[in-house]
Amino acid sequence: MNRGIYPPLAGALALERRLEVLSHNIGNLQTTGFKKDKPIFGTVLGQVSGPSVAGIDLFPVIDGLPSDRSQGVLAHTGAPLDVALQGEGFLVAETSEGLRYYRGGKLHRNANGNLLTHNGDPLLGKKGPIKVPPGEIVIDNRGNVSVNNVDVGGLRLDQIPEGKTTEKVGDLYWTVPLKPTPASGTMVHQGMLEKSNVNPSLDMVELIKVTREYEQMQKAIQAMDEMASQAIQAGRVQG
Repeated sequence: MNRGIYPPLAGALALERRLEVLSHNIGNLQTTGFKKDKPIFGTVLGQVSGPSVAGIDLFPVIDGLPSDRSQGVLAHTGAPLDVALQGEGFLVAETSEGLRYYRGGKLHRNANGNLLTHNGDPLLGKKGPIKVPPGEIVIDNRGNVSVNNVDVGGLRLDQIPEGKTTEKVGDLYWTVPLKPTPASGTMVHQGMLEKSNVNPSLDMVELIKVTREYEQMQKAIQAMDEMASQAIQAGRVQG
């Protein structure tokens, strides 16, 4: 076997995974509150016969897929139940699978007066689910909720401990490995939505760059394969 094919093959595998992540990020450009992913690669030793030569038996694997939690641009909507966060905090929802954290979006009020997330899960306040009677809803920058100038509670805002990662679990929800702490310095903006933090210009340029690199690796693999075929054919002729 032509072991020279391993370096471009390993590179192609890593680039293919990067393409998948970039495509997923760009596909969520218009998704409210979306945070783009950034793959971290590790290596594993390939199962091949013979000694390793210059590390060509090391294959890339995804060692982690942390999200870039940087702030997205806030867009004005004017809708009283649209909520966006500025800062590192998360809103908290109560789901059938436990608590889930998210960055806000279009809230809803059901027939019982409960505030619900985009996914229909109750939004938690500082003392449990928030109920809002009919009337004019006002949410101030600290998350305090009032209806017709009467206080009805405050949104629960949690912050992920410094250096800890979150994990996406679909529907723009997150889980956290450790118990979060109350958020400090996070501002709530009523009538606004946080846009995706994907940068269309930079990420499209990166997508094009990675696509070209992937094509180059494919050509290198093809060249190595052709060289191996020629060597086999020459050996047959000489034999």
